[in-house]
Amino acid sequence: MHQGGRFQVGLFLLNVLLLQAARTLLFSSCCAVEAIDACSSGSSSSSSSSEICSDGMDPALQAMTLDDGSTFYAYVQPDVSTFYPPDQKSWMNRKTIRPNDNQIAGRFVNLSSEDLVLMWIPANAKSDFIYIASIGSFEVGGTATFVGHKFCFAPPNDTDACVKTFDIVKGVARYAFAPYLDGSADAPAQKHNNMRSLQQLTVEEKEKLKKLTKNEEFAKQYRAFTGRDYLALHPRSRPIHYMWPAAHFDQTHTVSTKETHFASLPPNDRLGPIDPMLTDRRKLSQDSPRILHEYRAAESTLQMNLTVLSVAPRVFEIDHFLSPVEVDHILNLATGLTLAESTTSGNFDDSDTEGAKDYKERTKTRTSKNTWLHREHSPIIDCVYRRAADLLRIDEALLRRRGVDEFPHLGSQRSIAEALQLVHYDVGQEYTAHHDFAYPSTMDAYQPVRFATILLYLNEGMDGGETSFPRWINGHTYKELKVTPKIGKAVLFYSMLPDGNQDDLSQHAAMPVTKGEKWLTNLWVWEPIYG
Repeated sequence: MHQGGRFQVGLFLLNVLLLQAARTLLFSSCCAVEAIDACSSGSSSSSSSSEICSDGMDPALQAMTLDDGSTFYAYVQPDVSTFYPPDQKSWMNRKTIRPNDNQIAGRFVNLSSEDLVLMWIPANAKSDFIYIASIGSFEVGGTATFVGHKFCFAPPNDTDACVKTFDIVKGVARYAFAPYLDGSADAPAQKHNNMRSLQQLTVEEKEKLKKLTKNEEFAKQYRAFTGRDYLALHPRSRPIHYMWPAAHFDQTHTVSTKETHFASLPPNDRLGPIDPMLTDRRKLSQDSPRILHEYRAAESTLQMNLTVLSVAPRVFEIDHFLSPVEVDHILNLATGLTLAESTTSGNFDDSDTEGAKDYKERTKTRTSKNTWLHREHSPIIDCVYRRAADLLRIDEALLRRRGVDEFPHLGSQRSIAEALQLVHYDVGQEYTAHHDFAYPSTMDAYQPVRFATILLYLNEGMDGGETSFPRWINGHTYKELKVTPKIGKAVLFYSMLPDGNQDDLSQHAAMPVTKGEKWLTNLWVWEPIYG
């Protein structure tokens, strides 16, 4: 056991070194991809795309000197007055407005030797505790929550026996049960929960404890420097994938793609599935004809305009991302698939335990129906992924299974993109405010998380059904930002900040449909690899 623990720690350190090399190589290669010619074509009035692409540094990153003398480049949010175009001088002296500031991402770390469950304690004293998630020893979990909510850690076999309670405080996202830290107020709970002593921990457990303790120390410095909590696990590098800058509202970037719109539907015998293992045949050069090009628009390129809707979080809309033919194709595929009750990913436990089932039934954060469309389902779906890769300025090979010669330094041939999630909302159905990111395992050297979300609207004209960002920061309204569905429109937003931290403000919701129905599909892209 002792030797095995040392092996695991050594393997972790080796993975860290390999990951650092991979990040350098991948960023260099991504900035060299021809599809990324938007470095010069993207328009920006306060910070140019080319500046960010050339050195990977967002202009809002500032050097933060850590206690050990090293430097961390932290994202410091610019003043809200810079969120407005230069011609809107009337906003220059506005104060920061934070709508729905009582919502927050609750991050809970279990710094003990025992597996625990996170329970929500309802305000009604007569109600039972409600299961939220299982959080292993020396691991992190969480949920979107509100100021005033109360949670507790409890043993899995006695969920009413709290070993630590947490009261959610405004502006504070991080909460820890830390019985091994010197001077910790949690120390008495160690005896209550029959936890092992510090000397009884394995080598791997001690390494986890050391890593999480350092993260707690780093988080204090980070909060003092930036004014926000650190939700990631330090050390975590900046994203290796490109992030579009959002300097001010209505800022527009333009990127071109060879993946033009389908103007007519190919016959069924041309729309069969693609073999994911034939990686060599899926590579297309810039000069190669696109797949089924004879059924596409006559233009050789498609111009995609990204308009900034929000600076914090970074939200963009892209009109006409999908053509009517592509929308109809996706909807027609849905008729042959089974829609099941949507799972809730990223914030809550999706296991089949009785506690998890009870939680889902009693909270119902998501009431829609969904199914999944893999990139290989048809050539049109493959085209959507290729176009999305150009929109994100990511090599399309990263959004599919890759050959051994494609980005071998990543250490994984798996796609960093999930299957398209096709979602249907009927009257009264919704998805309450949530985050798309989760919390990776402590010893995962890659620390993989969802990086970007692309929402694709497939219909319009319903009442309600908007996508809302209830916590966007601005200087003129306390109303949440709402995006109205429009056929073929895409919305892109990031779940990360340029410094590698998760963006708490990326919390979003699907508003209830009050009349009609709503169809959309979303694409999740991970950083640096799929977790």
